[in-house]
Amino acid sequence: MIKTFAALIILMLSFSMGVRAQTPSFSPATFTAQDQVTLTIDVTSTPMAGVSQAYIWIWANPGGVGPTPNGTVNGQWSASDPSAKMTSVGTNKWSFTFTGTTLFGLAPADLHDFGFLLKTVDGSKQTPDFKPFKFDPLVFTPTKLRIFPAKVDTNDVVMLNFDRSLGATVDEQRMTPVSATVTAFDETGTQVGSSLTVTITQNTGTTIWKGFFIPNVSFKPATGHVLQKFHYKFNGTVLDTGGNPAQVSTDEAEVFFVSMK
Repeated sequence: MIKTFAALIILMLSFSMGVRAQTPSFSPATFTAQDQVTLTIDVTSTPMAGVSQAYIWIWANPGGVGPTPNGTVNGQWSASDPSAKMTSVGTNKWSFTFTGTTLFGLAPADLHDFGFLLKTVDGSKQTPDFKPFKFDPLVFTPTKLRIFPAKVDTNDVVMLNFDRSLGATVDEQRMTPVSATVTAFDETGTQVGSSLTVTITQNTGTTIWKGFFIPNVSFKPATGHVLQKFHYKFNGTVLDTGGNPAQVSTDEAEVFFVSMK
């Protein structure tokens, strides 16, 4: 009986150590959906122990609240995308750095938590699921014009937002938005190509309109130059004193690109 009890204790301790070995750590320890974070995971006690390469498979909102897209880096299960390759940081230890809004293409308000696993490039081996890990809520101050994510690279999907209720003029408060105009500039301040007209939609039940674009898809700077910033404004109509529609626009907001490498 004593030997059996001792064996049971050893088994329980071994299991406990295995569980601890699989608990990921995050740097910084707490983060919002707009913060860059690095996760590190030890796969010693999983089928991924001993592999020479590891790829992340990551998805949003496994807790059941909000949209649940896969990470944009995932690729196909049987052929992981190279951008999902993790960095070796020790024996059976791997890390991956990401920003939630960029990785999932969602606004911060739509990101509550995430889950992930590690796999071989062809999916022949994998860890169990690790989930859910929560994003900290943002301390959010609404403004008339804003973008999501708040910091963008030229490769990001940029969400433009206009809240009519926060308009600074009567025209902005009364306008019916129909489009957004985006103008890009290189590092010399020279406009890149023609301005882009972005299709917009209204958030149901709100006074907020939104549209999307990808900077490096819509704008191609001249050889030797890079995109540095963009301006954007929303356009719409109001009724003049005669009841006829008149074209109006918001003022322009300026956004500088930030390298996310």
